[in-house]
Amino acid sequence: MRIVKKNEQGFSYIDVMIAIVILMVGILAMLSALTANLIRSFQSEKRVVAKQLALSTVESVISAKEMNRVGVIQGFDSLRNSDQPAIIDTSTGNQIFGIFLPGFNPIRDEDGWDGVAGTVDDACAVGGPCAVAGRTTNTSTVKDGYMRRIIITDIDDPERPTASGYPIARRRVEVHIRYFANQIAMEEVASTILTNYGTSQ
Repeated sequence: MRIVKKNEQGFSYIDVMIAIVILMVGILAMLSALTANLIRSFQSEKRVVAKQLALSTVESVISAKEMNRVGVIQGFDSLRNSDQPAIIDTSTGNQIFGIFLPGFNPIRDEDGWDGVAGTVDDACAVGGPCAVAGRTTNTSTVKDGYMRRIIITDIDDPERPTASGYPIARRRVEVHIRYFANQIAMEEVASTILTNYGTSQ
């Protein structure tokens, strides 16, 4: 009687090691993709918040155009940065100063006494409340990780040049929101143009 030996060899150690390496490459690729998606979703969330802050600030600036509180906000003429020269009100002779602080400033939950974002009663330095003489102190919390910059620039109108005696009737408003995502500084910008053609000479 003849005995037939069957070949019952299994996987060698080299085969097992190759299979483990291939499996590890696949797992690492999958983990890398999951990490990238997690980072992207975190960035998207911060970007949406920054965009909303920029748009709500633009709305706040637009609403300030209609406000008239003597010495605080005097309509269109107040819609400038505070480091720009004052405008002389021709009807009263009083100086009208810009109300928006220059540079990047903290963003608070409340807009302060005047109800306008980016002014002295809500854009003060972190570490304490915004206290302005004669106004209610703003003790609201600061939005961590976000800074705001409002830039207001005059736009000369070729139809009504300021050299002809007409007052500035158009201003560009830019709101920059700076935030950090994975230690990288990013910015969202919203802008608009405000007009004031009710004034004539």
